[in-house]
Amino acid sequence: MFTASNNTTRLAAFSFAVLMAVVVNGGVLLKFDSVAQEVAGANAKPLSNMAVLETVTIVGRRV
Repeated sequence: MFTASNNTTRLAAFSFAVLMAVVVNGGVLLKFDSVAQEVAGANAKPLSNMAVLETVTIVGRRV
């Protein structure tokens, strides 16, 4: 009887751990997706000003 109860407890604990992992990871993925959608929408708008960086050439000795 004890073995069956122990196995049931372990199965329940494992099932709960899997469920919590799916919930947490799913929540993170949904949040990541919503942030990515917001950034994609913000990047679709034309830029009002653009910074232009100068080209820098680095000359050095090869070792």
